[in-house]
Amino acid sequence: MITGSDIPFALPDLDALLREELARVPHHAARLPAGRALVVQACAANRSLPVDTRHLGAIRLHADQDVLRGDVLCSANAMPWEDDAFRLVLVQHAGVHGSDANGMIDECARVLAPGGTLLWFGLNPWSPSRAWIHWQARSGMPLPRVAHADTLRRRMHGVHLSTAALEYFGTCWPRAGVLESLHRHPLMSAFRSAYLICASKQRSVLTPLRPRFARERSAIRPQLATPSRRASA
Repeated sequence: MITGSDIPFALPDLDALLREELARVPHHAARLPAGRALVVQACAANRSLPVDTRHLGAIRLHADQDVLRGDVLCSANAMPWEDDAFRLVLVQHAGVHGSDANGMIDECARVLAPGGTLLWFGLNPWSPSRAWIHWQARSGMPLPRVAHADTLRRRMHGVHLSTAALEYFGTCWPRAGVLESLHRHPLMSAFRSAYLICASKQRSVLTPLRPRFARERSAIRPQLATPSRRASA
């Protein structure tokens, strides 16, 4: 299991990546109405990073093996909030733990309010930075679970979340100065360290039904009935 400071996201080499990702959060938070935000990060060490959710009051959690700790203690697959509780849900690499990422997506969709935004940051499986993470694991550090963005997007569509185009963050290699000229090239953006899936929960629209009018049968009075052709022949 990945525990505490034994995960790569506690290393200072990834600090710039995490800060770059969090710098994108105010842009999305400013577009939402007043409410609450849920922030779930990879480990306790990431709680020292500032998260600007603007006017949204934030509840901050971090993954610790199969549970979430922080402002509350709960399971990633059974969060203790009612449906539609948060305007913004941010998951920053918390899906790399032993908990089921699909279950966490289902819970995020449940607690996300209609019209709200889900920001899901994950490691890019096509990035050369994965080799650097494998190198760090040579001393016994467990490898984080890496999920393909398309797999997560299909799961989000299954719980009625609509996703936008992917955004990529970081460099092709975590260490500063290495391959720096390459990661700035537009064609190399898909090989950066991490991606962002931005999903929204559509508002349920009430469809007006056509009014149904009750039709009453009126009995034809015999004296007003029109005689048939056979009767008048």
